[in-house]
Amino acid sequence: MPGSKVGNSLRVKGPTTNRIRRHESDSTVLSGNFAPTALTPAPPPLPVRPPRSLGDFTTAPAEEIIEVTANHFSQSDKEKHKPRRAMRDFLGHLATFPGVTWQERWEASGHDEGQPVGEVAGDDRHQQKRLNCAAGYAFAMRLVRPTLLGFRCNRFSHYAPWFRGVAKDPWLEEFCARADQLPMSQCRRSRAKFDVCCALTVFGIDLADLTPEALLHYAVESRAHGLAGENSRSGSYAGTLAWPILHDMGQFPASAPRSFRGAVTRGQISVEEAVDRHQLRNQEVRDVLVEYIRRRSAGLDYSTLRQLVNLLVRVFWKQIEEINPDQQDLRLSEETFTQWKEWMLVLPNGNPRLDVDGPLMAVRALYLDLQTWAVAEPERWAKWSAPCPVRDADLRWFHLRRRRLQERMVNRTRDRQPLLPVLSQYVNDTWHRLRTMLEAAQQVENGDEFTVDGTTWLRVSTKDQRHNRPPVRAVNRTTGELVHLSRDENIAFWQWAVVETLRLAGLRAEELTDLTHLSVRQYQRSSGEVVALLVISPSKSDRERVIPMSAELFHVIAQIIRRHRNQHGTVPVCARYDLHEKVWSEELPYLFQTFHAASSAACPPPPCGA
Repeated sequence: MPGSKVGNSLRVKGPTTNRIRRHESDSTVLSGNFAPTALTPAPPPLPVRPPRSLGDFTTAPAEEIIEVTANHFSQSDKEKHKPRRAMRDFLGHLATFPGVTWQERWEASGHDEGQPVGEVAGDDRHQQKRLNCAAGYAFAMRLVRPTLLGFRCNRFSHYAPWFRGVAKDPWLEEFCARADQLPMSQCRRSRAKFDVCCALTVFGIDLADLTPEALLHYAVESRAHGLAGENSRSGSYAGTLAWPILHDMGQFPASAPRSFRGAVTRGQISVEEAVDRHQLRNQEVRDVLVEYIRRRSAGLDYSTLRQLVNLLVRVFWKQIEEINPDQQDLRLSEETFTQWKEWMLVLPNGNPRLDVDGPLMAVRALYLDLQTWAVAEPERWAKWSAPCPVRDADLRWFHLRRRRLQERMVNRTRDRQPLLPVLSQYVNDTWHRLRTMLEAAQQVENGDEFTVDGTTWLRVSTKDQRHNRPPVRAVNRTTGELVHLSRDENIAFWQWAVVETLRLAGLRAEELTDLTHLSVRQYQRSSGEVVALLVISPSKSDRERVIPMSAELFHVIAQIIRRHRNQHGTVPVCARYDLHEKVWSEELPYLFQTFHAASSAACPPPPCGA
């Protein structure tokens, strides 16, 4: 399976264990869910001898450049006048600016700040098109080296072929050949090739000089400028598809993350960074909380540690500073603590807080731990030993409130239980209906009709027939509805697989995402009967479970494995990102994964993906 393999985890709630702890990152974490941590974005140094496959045009006369452009970018002698005229207009425009070299004139023109070259032509659209094409020729020839913004503010339909035709780089051709093998649309494959050609143009280097830090710098800058859809709120980056290809080629060192997502996922953060996000005023109290939480972290998993930071720092002390800005230590007055308890009863959105015992128990543990530690280490903790403000009366009805919480959870399950057969029947019928339509459509050619359950459909072609696996689409001849059969059938299959596996095996969502091909085992009884087993990795209970599979569950698991084998020949191996522990797992053949064309990665199935 080409492309990078990233996590297949689902967005689930509830505590997790600390069984997967591959690494801890001490890198500075930027804002947002995705920020570079594994590598530091940095542009590559300019080469001593910049690539000049067509010659050095730094101070070349305009007519020489025009003639080379006409000879290289025209397909016939009859077409030479077009690139010749376009380059003449472009060089004439640059000649109006000061500078000895063409690069100096380009920088003086101000186009690097985001003004498209074609805008200087005003309303003359033909002149705009000529100037735009000539700018692309100049970039591909390395006549001028634009900034990223100066390049991307112009639009080129065929820049990658132009650049490749000039560069004649075997290593770049190897990259493009690998990109053409990706099982996705031609548009996606072209984007991968364009990203690399654009990065090489902006950095003024050959592909052999492109480093992971440089490509990451290109992606981060593209996202910062909001180019081609990337923005600070999305998890998308330019260069996502190109990264795993370059890694597999050996262009990137083995120490670099194999997937682009691995390079930009922030992972775990230190206790100091987690506390400093809340910007406490009192630095002495901040230091005490950091050291206290760090000492407690030895016995906590990362998810619980984050919850402890949230309760002690954001919910407790941050609000204490809002109530009493002059508070200097942990010795709280009765009035201050009463105001905090009143604030805690109501959530910021105005709803009552259902779990009032969580913050109270965390605060009580803080004060009692400090009192205990002050006896053993008075020089460090005696200063911060103070009477615990949480009285026994505050926790008097703790067990009653805990029972009420459990009752609400049980009632929620009881209310939804009658709907489970309806959900199961719905996902089963939907998948079988779409599978029947897809199989019928695959038996006919584009433009032919087929009938399913009395409805006549017309199979239609797609925009991109060069796709390695062209998607199957059909139009309802009665209503005119267009159905993306291959896409909808894939979504319906994973909906069915997730619902049925959870229902028949009784798994938690985290346990579902941990299932691998290795989880399927068999046991042979003394009578010779073979029993299929499903091994469940430890999760909330922190204990491994082995359950015998019923015939229905075995059918679901077999369908999942069969689908992977039909598409990839085997169950692909990929790394899973634990959304709770913020770490990457080892590469394993996870059952619940699917290929995501937008990122060339093994991702969670669409029905329940994060």
